[in-house]
Amino acid sequence: MVEKDAEQKLAWKLLEACPDAIELFAPDGTILYVNQAAAQQHMASVDKLLGANIWTLYPPGSSVHRKTIVNQVLNSGVSLQFTDRNGDEWHEVLICPVGRKNESVEHIATYTRNITARIRAEEGLKLMSLRLLTYQEDERRRIAQDLHDDIGQNMIALMLSLKDIHDKIEICCRSKVGEQVKETIQTVEEMMRHTRKVFYELRPPSFTTLPLANVIETLCSSIALSTGLRIVLSSQEQVPPIPDMQATILYRLAQEGMNNVIKHAQAKSVWVNLEYTDDEISISLEDDGQGFDPDQGFSSGMGLQGLQERFF
Repeated sequence: MVEKDAEQKLAWKLLEACPDAIELFAPDGTILYVNQAAAQQHMASVDKLLGANIWTLYPPGSSVHRKTIVNQVLNSGVSLQFTDRNGDEWHEVLICPVGRKNESVEHIATYTRNITARIRAEEGLKLMSLRLLTYQEDERRRIAQDLHDDIGQNMIALMLSLKDIHDKIEICCRSKVGEQVKETIQTVEEMMRHTRKVFYELRPPSFTTLPLANVIETLCSSIALSTGLRIVLSSQEQVPPIPDMQATILYRLAQEGMNNVIKHAQAKSVWVNLEYTDDEISISLEDDGQGFDPDQGFSSGMGLQGLQERFF
């Protein structure tokens, strides 16, 4: 008996020392136990809380939400977990059934952990990722502008000069030099096409002048033309305008996804779906390629891993 009492005292001490708020109450809401962390959370003494109705401690909206979850736990006998926000603080709440009597749950226990620091850290990481994406897009625009202003213009001038030389050679001497110059012109034209492709990949059209669906449609057409892939884009007509950065992220997702299909999937067709439901925009890609086993991880390349790190 002494050992059992000692174990019970130790258990109560552990509950009191726990930094998580712990509450035990009856199905009707009568509070049977709270630890010090729970008392501090409710800004009341333990004695004042014992015997009170737990639903009076929460704002009406939060109280209704918790009652609904508690009823689910009472009916199913299965624990449920959710995230709750109270002002500037975030909490992770676990609601558990305790004991059974005549096939009914006797009591309900709640474990509430303050996760505000974690949420703020996650929001900070998201903000940092968004800033990095902004810097990356700015750098891409700068490189694209340099390609257009310097290399592109010089290649146009070179091609025009070569064509002029070719025409003069054809008129004057009709030698094999004319054929060589013609081949050089074709090489320069191919380089120009490649430069334009790189320029477009680095800097998509402005989303302020074209809707996202139109820009992605142009991307699909360009890739289909250059690769021979059959690309089918499905998009709702009423996709609302979204900020440039979010539109750019979705554009890059489609672009990187199709690049992975080209490199690895050995596919013949790709289906791109752009949807707007419940105030959320989503984009998905599907292909008829060889696929892979996700349980085996990414055996080669960084494409899918890069997509996960960047967009999820």
